[in-house]
Amino acid sequence: MRLISTFALCSNRRSFLLIIILSFTSLFSICNSFGQELQHRPKIGLALSGGGACGLAHIGVLKVMEEEGLRPDYISGVSMGSIIGAFYSAGYSADSLEKLIASIDLNMLLSNRIPENKIIFTEKGHFYNSIISFPITLKKIKLPSGLINGQQIENFFSYSLWNVADVNDFSKLSIPFMCVATDLKTCTKIDLKTGYLPDVIRASSSVPYIFTPLKIDSMLLVDGGVLRNFAPQEVKNMGADIIIGSYTGSRYRSEDKLQSVTEVMTQLGFFPSMNDFIEQKKIVNYLIEPKTSDISAIAFERYDSLILRGYRAANPFRKAFRALADSLNRFGKQEIRNTVMVPRTYVFDSIRIVGNKIFSVEQIKGVLDISPGEIVDRKMLSDKIDLLYGKNWFEKVKYRIVPEKRSLVLEIDCIEKPRAALYGTVRYDNTLGAGLGIGLSIRDPLLRSSQVEVNALLGQLYKFSFSYIQFIDRNQKYSLSGDIYADNAYLQKLELNKVSEPAYSRNFNLGVALNRRLGLNNMLSLSSQIENLGFVRDRVTGNGREKFKNNYASAELSYRSNTLNTKYFPDRGVKTEVSLKASKLLISKYQTDTIYVLYDNSDSPLDASKIFYTLHASFDQYFSKYKKWTFDIGGEFLYITSSDSLSEKNNYFFLGGFESENPRTIHAIGFQPFQVPVNRMGAVHLDLDYEIMEKVHITLMTGISCIKEMNGLRQLSFLPGVGLGAGYMSIIGPVRAGVMYGTYKNENYFKRLKGYISVGFNF
Repeated sequence: MRLISTFALCSNRRSFLLIIILSFTSLFSICNSFGQELQHRPKIGLALSGGGACGLAHIGVLKVMEEEGLRPDYISGVSMGSIIGAFYSAGYSADSLEKLIASIDLNMLLSNRIPENKIIFTEKGHFYNSIISFPITLKKIKLPSGLINGQQIENFFSYSLWNVADVNDFSKLSIPFMCVATDLKTCTKIDLKTGYLPDVIRASSSVPYIFTPLKIDSMLLVDGGVLRNFAPQEVKNMGADIIIGSYTGSRYRSEDKLQSVTEVMTQLGFFPSMNDFIEQKKIVNYLIEPKTSDISAIAFERYDSLILRGYRAANPFRKAFRALADSLNRFGKQEIRNTVMVPRTYVFDSIRIVGNKIFSVEQIKGVLDISPGEIVDRKMLSDKIDLLYGKNWFEKVKYRIVPEKRSLVLEIDCIEKPRAALYGTVRYDNTLGAGLGIGLSIRDPLLRSSQVEVNALLGQLYKFSFSYIQFIDRNQKYSLSGDIYADNAYLQKLELNKVSEPAYSRNFNLGVALNRRLGLNNMLSLSSQIENLGFVRDRVTGNGREKFKNNYASAELSYRSNTLNTKYFPDRGVKTEVSLKASKLLISKYQTDTIYVLYDNSDSPLDASKIFYTLHASFDQYFSKYKKWTFDIGGEFLYITSSDSLSEKNNYFFLGGFESENPRTIHAIGFQPFQVPVNRMGAVHLDLDYEIMEKVHITLMTGISCIKEMNGLRQLSFLPGVGLGAGYMSIIGPVRAGVMYGTYKNENYFKRLKGYISVGFNF
């Protein structure tokens, strides 16, 4: 005799007693059907449907069951139901599941993006810094089979299910579990009861067109909801006698709602699973249907509301659940397997790399830096996978823990990117004007474990950088690099030979460096450089255009750290740079069309052989104490010692602008880029950013700088500034605009109230 859900609606005592009597009668009938009078404890099966974000309502249903002391003996899941079911079967409680959901960034998780503090330092400039990218390959263009390849969510599953990573038979979980997927090759339903649990639930929840299919053995798997979105028959096949179902999937749309292509396509797409639901619900004893029709299947940010709706939908079943739990307990305590939910470690007998063709096993193992026999915990392995992905070698890289006979294998599964890629973007700002940004990245162009990076911003004004990096150790922590940098910027006013007027700043640097990467986010470098610092007057005189050039030889020790979670509009992390440079003038030139004057070290009376030092440091810390509010506290310091008499008055950095434009600029709110030349200064700033809606920001900026005037006097000047700006993270990059106000007592050329605008990615 089947228990029916209408019993849960009884509210008086008489009805409640009737529920208990009928529950016992049902249980005795079940026992007799197995020929075991009062010896067989009936098994409870829980079937959890798909439904995207709406499937989070299952957590509320589980809460009610827990509160009434009812624990399932078997769980089946489809799509989101497979995720909730797998975590619950692995030992998570409903409360711990709710806390886990609340603690993660679901938008980041359901994307191909990773926080930039998980990207290796040398690669940070290439992640999310262009509009389009083109793999350069001899093969035909290949369109992706889904928008999201699963890099984030698969690693999240592996990290969170670490405690059962070595369980490949799901009947051995704390609660026996299975889930349903669809084989795209044969269009058949696939029951998944064994394998690597994170892979299995990823396959079951791979919504077509959104997630790429997942290959397991010979099958190409997508969301089980394509054919069966609710699996009570499967949980019955596992051995369940009494079935509880929680359904949050699609339903037939009425005629008045089928008024758009989207609604029609959705109706057609879910037609097989909706028909199947009609048959499947007939074998369910207790069917709970949370009301989620008004919430989008992608509204994961409404997790708290969805869990509450599941809780409310299960509330009318409390008495039936309590009566059922009490009746079952009369047969004896339920057997509960102990799944340890505390950090544990694994020791791997071997490490296997699969999917690689371009990069060798030794290269990958060198970066991974894990040896057989080494004790490994989940944070360590997660960091190593982030390190591999952050190398920018792979479209996706993940791990599996595979039990094989008496050994445990760590399997690294990767999908490689082509060796070369071309990047493109557009850019406009007040300083460089309009330009086209182009980037090129090539792996192993000459020697193994090397890379070439080229970036150019082309327009009337330009920036260009070239870098060749050769890694020299197995773990790719040490590297030799050769670098070229050039730029051409317009300065609205610059004093040259005691004449102030517009000029161009033209820099060219050529350098070599020995680099040591410290973890993901830190770099220590020892470099030598040839620097050409030039200024060209915008005005043409009778003698032609005046040009001033100073060439230096320099040696520099620098430390850089960047833990920002995103390049633009970050809300946490620290960015630090410290450098100490020793420089010596090689050649100084003054040139027009008719005049050419050259000074070098042979002109000793001019004291051109003096070595001088530059200490430069900057610091920014971003933190968010309140939701949507982000604080940025930072400062910058510059000290250039007395240099040679030839170039001292032209050897300086430039203060101004809301962001740095090149290696010799220091941002200072309230002032135009390149407005104030400085060689000794200190500055602090405090900015407050508020995200008024997704990707839309309002920023209040304040700062004050203290500088030593360049006129040779021992005079200090204070330059306070404030600004108010708006920003939007668009598809073509960050868009920023605003006004700022800054005062400088020795400056009359620039207005105190200024505007700024910046559109597009920068490098």
